Amino acid sequence: MRSTSRDFLASYANYYFCNGAVVSTHFGDTRAEQAARSTLTRLYPDRVIEQLNIDRLGTGGGIHCVTQRSPPRDPGEGQRATA
Repeated sequence: MRSTSRDFLASYANYYFCNGAVVSTHFGDTRAEQAARSTLTRLYPDRVIEQLNIDRLGTGGGIHCVTQRSPPRDPGEGQRATA
């Protein structure tokens, strides 16, 4: 494992589906990564399994969490001005 934070949770259950693939996590534990890849391959045989290093995400969220939309900072942001 690369992270030394006691709050770090290495979870392979947080993954994302996209364009014929499943994007999963990679934490530097070869044996666990192989088991996760094997399980995902068995569950989703028609999809490519991609495992990514997510260390830079810190301790908040994972692959699925960071792919979700964020609300605008200001309620009017993203809306067109009307004349």
